[in-house]
Amino acid sequence: MILKIGDKVRFLNEVGGGRITSVVSKDMVNVETDDGFEVPTLINNLIVVNAADAYDSSRSRNTVVQSKPQTVTEKKPVKPEEPWFSDKNQVSGKDDPQYLFVLVPEVPSNPPTGNISIYLVNNCNDTLLYRFSQKTKYNFETIAAGSASPNTKVYLGLIKPEMIADLPVYCFQWLSFRKRTKDLEPFKQKEIILSAVKFYKQNAFAMSRFFKVPVMMIQLHENPLKAELEKLSERDFQQAIGVKEPQKREPVAALPDNDLVEIDLHIHELLDNFANLTNAEMLTVQMNKFHEELAKAIISGAKKIVFIHGVGNGTLKNELRRELQRKYAKYPMQDASFREYGFGATIVILRK
Repeated sequence: MILKIGDKVRFLNEVGGGRITSVVSKDMVNVETDDGFEVPTLINNLIVVNAADAYDSSRSRNTVVQSKPQTVTEKKPVKPEEPWFSDKNQVSGKDDPQYLFVLVPEVPSNPPTGNISIYLVNNCNDTLLYRFSQKTKYNFETIAAGSASPNTKVYLGLIKPEMIADLPVYCFQWLSFRKRTKDLEPFKQKEIILSAVKFYKQNAFAMSRFFKVPVMMIQLHENPLKAELEKLSERDFQQAIGVKEPQKREPVAALPDNDLVEIDLHIHELLDNFANLTNAEMLTVQMNKFHEELAKAIISGAKKIVFIHGVGNGTLKNELRRELQRKYAKYPMQDASFREYGFGATIVILRK
């Protein structure tokens, strides 16, 4: 096909076209576009829409012979890539959910003196959609969000030494799934409260197979059986295991012989109105009551004190026992009578 000055052409590789105004070389011509601009264009990128009047091409240098047509080879269809949520990195025996919140110190010998990296470890065959945030006075501020493939770890952020004394309440939200499932998993969330004291405890950081240095690990996903039990109210739980529910007692009640003091740390026993309190604020109220009543019992010469903390998610029980080990290690502690309290109380022996 012959291209001539004056031919109206259309661009093959972009929108628009124009008329050929001059010849630049055997492979290129100038095209004046509809908006008046002259654009150098390869001949192979043009197609004639309306040819100008024919004339003797042998008498004009402005006649351009279309270069040899190129053979178009049909490309084989490319197999689409697997979507990002496909079941990859699958490991046999890792079907149970295990998601870990991990703190990795820059200075393993003395963690509080250096930066501490925060990681999410997805140690199972699920894919995770997650949001990691911190709780402020007015809202939840997102620190990191995204997806975590099966059996991978994801960097979330950094705790600097100057932050350790006043750490926020961290919040983790996630949705776990696989490419094919029989049921739909619910959206889940967990608040993480890190006490500054933890960073100074020698046994708070331990070796794991995920990192080359000792780390602090917090399990995000609870044991399925434990999670089901937590759905029950304490009364339902007592009935389920056939234990008679103890009678409601006053928060502070000493027996006549002063042998036993019993303290109920349930938040509704301590405050009339707690609807606007966060979990962290309620825990602070309960722990203040714990310290206050334990000090009173020691001074009064009581032999034993029972703290009723309930079953719940174990946060109050764990914090209470950590404080006993840290500040009152000389006083033995154990689970209180199962017949009387079920799994919901701890007894401290103050004197023989």
